[in-house]
Amino acid sequence: MAANRDLHSITKRDPIGTYDPLLAAVSSKGDQQFYRGGYFLWPNPRKAEAAKKKLMTIGNSTSLWPDSDWSRQLGQILINQGYDVGIYHGAGKGNTSSQDLLRVVRDAAAIKPNLIVSLSGICDIGFLLNSKNYPFAHKYTRRFLDYLIKYDFASEIVYGYPDTASPANIWCRNQSIAKVVAENLNATYITFLQPVMGYGEYNMTIEETINYNRKASTVLQAIGKPYGICLNEFYNEVRNIISEKPEYYRHIYDYSDIFANLSGAYRDHRHQSPAGVAHLAKQISNQIILLFANEDKLSNIT
Repeated sequence: MAANRDLHSITKRDPIGTYDPLLAAVSSKGDQQFYRGGYFLWPNPRKAEAAKKKLMTIGNSTSLWPDSDWSRQLGQILINQGYDVGIYHGAGKGNTSSQDLLRVVRDAAAIKPNLIVSLSGICDIGFLLNSKNYPFAHKYTRRFLDYLIKYDFASEIVYGYPDTASPANIWCRNQSIAKVVAENLNATYITFLQPVMGYGEYNMTIEETINYNRKASTVLQAIGKPYGICLNEFYNEVRNIISEKPEYYRHIYDYSDIFANLSGAYRDHRHQSPAGVAHLAKQISNQIILLFANEDKLSNIT
């Protein structure tokens, strides 16, 4: 009984909704009608399964429905453009590129998407969620597994061989591995380095400036640096890595400046406002339409 009380207490302090033993937090069903295995099937299971263009979309809380439903808006834009599209949408609170990679490894073979789309970046900064030296050990998973030690189910928990790579290197490496896995499953994999308040070409409103300044000075314990510094170090390093090998990372689209001409793009220091979500969906759709057009040209040639 004590264990149950302790677990209830910890979930009240930081509820995550639906727990996935491999991924930590995933999308909760909520009031969405078509939900299977942590994924929303849009517009419905039958149409998603039969669609000529089957998309698997993944990300963190900036991709959670209903507030951050860029992927659902993306689907509607593509349908309006005449594409036969189905969406399998999976996202999770605090999911990093490591959780995204695990989704591709575990779920893409079953979903059989033509295209996998990831919106990622912010959750990887400064070991914010995944453990330093153990990029696949998410904080929610670590918190849960601590109970195995506390209640003598296990004598020790290990998370693999220590990895001393920087957060930016880990992010880029995960994108590369996910691409290889996807291609072996006959899927195309693309990633959008997501925009975030405090980085890139964006003019913050007064309210946004207050929100960001409040967060920027918060020290991230795993790395001992303020959030604002970790944010800029991560994005600068990712951009440098990509620029050094543009052909190798051509599946990564840098959207960190995508709100340069938009005002009021954020509802807090990280998550987009409705205007920001709609803008993001439109810009991602433009890129995917170009991708589809190139694929059609290649298929006509062959």
